[in-house]
Amino acid sequence: MMSRLYRRPTAGVGHRFGRRRFLSVMARGAGAVIIGRFLAACGADRAPGATKRMGTVRGTVTDAQGNVQPIGRIYLLLASGENQGVYADVDAHGAFDFGAIDAGSYQLRYWGGAQATVPEPNPNPLRIDVKENAETVAHFTIALGNPDGNEIEIYAGDDFYQPQPFGDLNATVTVKVGTIVCWYNVGAHAHTVTGGPWGDSGIIGEAEEFMWTADQPGTFGYRCTFHNPQMQAILRVVA
Repeated sequence: MMSRLYRRPTAGVGHRFGRRRFLSVMARGAGAVIIGRFLAACGADRAPGATKRMGTVRGTVTDAQGNVQPIGRIYLLLASGENQGVYADVDAHGAFDFGAIDAGSYQLRYWGGAQATVPEPNPNPLRIDVKENAETVAHFTIALGNPDGNEIEIYAGDDFYQPQPFGDLNATVTVKVGTIVCWYNVGAHAHTVTGGPWGDSGIIGEAEEFMWTADQPGTFGYRCTFHNPQMQAILRVVA
């Protein structure tokens, strides 16, 4: 399995600012946290007037030698692996802090732009359980640089495909010929990537991946054989 690699954000889309803005924020040691819509979704089934069950989430980022690395952004994903754009930036001390969030199951995903990745065998994303009135502490070990910059990652979750870290569910993704496309299963169920010139991925279990190098232009629909029609998306390859 290759290191997890990440696309540059699309500029001007809500709070998902581009890499130049990201780097300027990192230089100032900012630790912006975006919660809003995500927590509203997590608590949507709570009865009116019910008391919130809250816990806290924070963590650290270092390299393999234990040196603090003030680089990157941590995304707070739903338990299904869905990325709703909720993040905390890593500060000048290599720390991140989401503060108080609803108790429940989540995943944490490290993104380092073109500056850093999470090397194997370190997991990314991390599954966490936030307990009521308790603190959850997570740690990411990263490697500087981006050795596989010609890769795009698409999550296969329960039940969706989603390009990371900025894409919509079951979106059309456009890549150039020669790009390595990596579908990574962040869900609890088995999935497939069926269609296109690659044919069929076979069963992709939890935390497993399927990779295909885009070797020809075209527009290719694909689906999960277990969760069709919920999981359908399009990969467009251009010269």
